[in-house]
Amino acid sequence: MYLHIGKDYIIKNKDIVAIFNIDYVKNTKEYKSMIEKLKAEGNLKNFADNQEKTFILTENESVVKGYITNIGTTTIGKRKM
Repeated sequence: MYLHIGKDYIIKNKDIVAIFNIDYVKNTKEYKSMIEKLKAEGNLKNFADNQEKTFILTENESVVKGYITNIGTTTIGKRKM
């Protein structure tokens, strides 16, 4: 199955490693480090239009990618089911 994460973009459910509420993790050193690494590797996509709510971490064939969306974690969770 697939998950719509905004801006007509979908990801495979089976690739999702974690879904984070950005408000809770944005000030942690782990989040900041992960974001910088994903940016440096070109593996971070931001669909939030300056309204960042959710960070989704995926892995497929040992490639880790991150997605930032303006859709809340509760809505993403419901869509994933």
